[in-house]
Amino acid sequence: MPVGHAHSDKLVAFRIHGVTPQMIAYLHQSGYSPNEDTLIAMRIHGATPEWMTELKSRGYDHVDLEKLIAFRIHGVSPEFIEKLQGLGYSHPEPDELVAMRIHNVTPEYISDLRSRGMQNLSIDQLVSMRIHGID
Repeated sequence: MPVGHAHSDKLVAFRIHGVTPQMIAYLHQSGYSPNEDTLIAMRIHGATPEWMTELKSRGYDHVDLEKLIAFRIHGVSPEFIEKLQGLGYSHPEPDELVAMRIHNVTPEYISDLRSRGMQNLSIDQLVSMRIHGID
């Protein structure tokens, strides 16, 4: 396939999915150098600059773009992070946040366990408990 054709296909994909020059500029100003496929995936899954700014305000200021896409796919939201921080989990690692969402470790689940006397559980313990069906 000629190079010009591949380039025009990406431009069409950018247009279809809403990859804008402003989005690309924001990412570059934030220190990212995304490839074309990552830009498209970000737009498909709703990883917008506005959403990234909300994550930054909660301490997640330079998360790998692939992890940000995973956040969107699995439902790691700024609100989810804020609730966890309110429960004392000040800055879970991105992989921990994704694992929590995959295994349905919610702030409500944590609060329920605490109400039954299970205090100071680590994220790994919480995920393990969910995996093994401990409600």
